[in-house]
Amino acid sequence: MTETPRLELLRARDLGELFGTSFTAYLRHFLPFVAIGAAVVIPVELVVSGIGLGQLSKGYSTSVTGGEQVIFVAELYLVISPLVTAMVVHALLAMADGEKPRAGAAIVSGLEAFGPMFAAVLIAAAGVVLGLFLFILPGLWLFVRWLFVPQAVVLDGRRGVASLQRSAELVAGSWWRVFGIALFTGIAAAVPALLISFPVDAWAKSADSQAISLVGQMFASVLVTPFQVLMLTLLYFDLLARHRLPSTMPPVQPPSV
Repeated sequence: MTETPRLELLRARDLGELFGTSFTAYLRHFLPFVAIGAAVVIPVELVVSGIGLGQLSKGYSTSVTGGEQVIFVAELYLVISPLVTAMVVHALLAMADGEKPRAGAAIVSGLEAFGPMFAAVLIAAAGVVLGLFLFILPGLWLFVRWLFVPQAVVLDGRRGVASLQRSAELVAGSWWRVFGIALFTGIAAAVPALLISFPVDAWAKSADSQAISLVGQMFASVLVTPFQVLMLTLLYFDLLARHRLPSTMPPVQPPSV
């Protein structure tokens, strides 16, 4: 077995280092990360958007109803992002041990963690939605404060409200920094996603097929979501290092020979 360079997780990184380390790790293990994205994005999007919203059979349309927007946000916040996070965490822990991440093991690990993670994220979502109704700003503040709930569940074994408290503990005193890095990460992911979606949307329009547009959206999400989650998870470790808080990182099962 060829040993890969160990990735030091518990260390402070500025924005440039966070982006550079994430980009290097993503390219070095491109196939496992894309497999992780595909394992989550494709089935969720096919079920929710393709079948549930009928996009597999609709003609092309750029109009999106308020209800559809709520569904898109909910599937991303409650299902796609937490699941990809749990799987990427497993891949990062393997890299920290000098092992090549295995997509299969990461996917299984993420699925096993989904139950407690979904419960915690659901609590956070309820708080964020309530905050958004209260003049929007409280919701944004809570969103950033509870940004690392999935990591707190998977890496630190926190459950329910305790995972929200763990995330808030890390963000305390760094809210604006976390907000800025999260915004940068979102933009860094959105740019290539748009570059992929534009030509596919043009094809979908000419063919009058929403299914083609959905395929383009899924392809873009498969590529960019793991990178976005990877960078935010490294930010989680950055905050741990800066706060000098212990992290109970689970061991990674060695690959079978």
